[in-house]
Amino acid sequence: MGATLTIGVEVAGDGLGRLDIGVAGIAGLAGRLEQAGVSYWVIGAERGEGNDVTAEGVDPSLLATIAARHTSRLGLVVAAAAHRDHPYNLARRLVSVDHAAHGRVGWLALDFDHSIALNSTVDTWTGAGLDAAHTDDAIVAVRALWRTWPLDSVVGDLNAGVFSDVSRIRRADVHNAYDIAGPLNVPGSEQGDLPVWRQAGLDRDGAAEAADYLIVEDGDPIPAKGRVVVRLRSAAAIVTALERIAGRSDISGVLLRADPSELDHVLHEVLPAARERGLLSDKRSGTLREQLGVPVPTAPDLSSNPTAFETVPNPGGRL
Repeated sequence: MGATLTIGVEVAGDGLGRLDIGVAGIAGLAGRLEQAGVSYWVIGAERGEGNDVTAEGVDPSLLATIAARHTSRLGLVVAAAAHRDHPYNLARRLVSVDHAAHGRVGWLALDFDHSIALNSTVDTWTGAGLDAAHTDDAIVAVRALWRTWPLDSVVGDLNAGVFSDVSRIRRADVHNAYDIAGPLNVPGSEQGDLPVWRQAGLDRDGAAEAADYLIVEDGDPIPAKGRVVVRLRSAAAIVTALERIAGRSDISGVLLRADPSELDHVLHEVLPAARERGLLSDKRSGTLREQLGVPVPTAPDLSSNPTAFETVPNPGGRL
């Protein structure tokens, strides 16, 4: 048998049932997932699909922020698209949630967000079509922005009166579908970059390079490149699916779309049984990247980009 699988969970409707569930309900759901040893909760995935569930709801980044404050191990993967949100806004919002979670946040990069579409079928900022290539460009831009202000450049030296070593803050200099100078106005993540998930597909040749994980629907062909997680859309099939998938070296994990009514059965019966049989990963400490065992990608490399503050020795870096 190959390496043990990570287990991600998508709860249909995000398990909220109604919009006034409040902090206690969100925290309770996150706590249940964490207690069951789920690797990560994917929040808002259905927003990328045309269905009634996406008609309204709480923003996934808000849910993740609340969940972050009430958990200590659970990974929190926020679904978001560069649709009405510019990559700069996405990069800033996602890394801000990641700071609240101490490095446990990831990004499911959607091509389209039906819940915020407002009849717009193109990128609000550039007019580009919302397809896989557009999302590739958005991921490259967001990752570049995450690297403009390294977290370890924040030194907080009270004696010298220096907040951050600004000589290490560089411009993003993104020039693809977007033109972004940067830098981001929030320091980067303790993970390096947040891990990124994408939906795999026949028209997505660049997806393996742009994302850490490709999501493949159960039964679809497994791409030759990239780390793959298989999405299961039936809790009833999870036991046999885990047995079938666990021995494959080309699959890293599974992502289960569960109805709230199925959740107790999955968390309290199915997952413990699978864990006893050695099918699931038990790593539950550190950042999300550390828990998943996924290194930070080498690209993009900003080392040759100009520094953001070239003319004065330490502007804005003084305490």
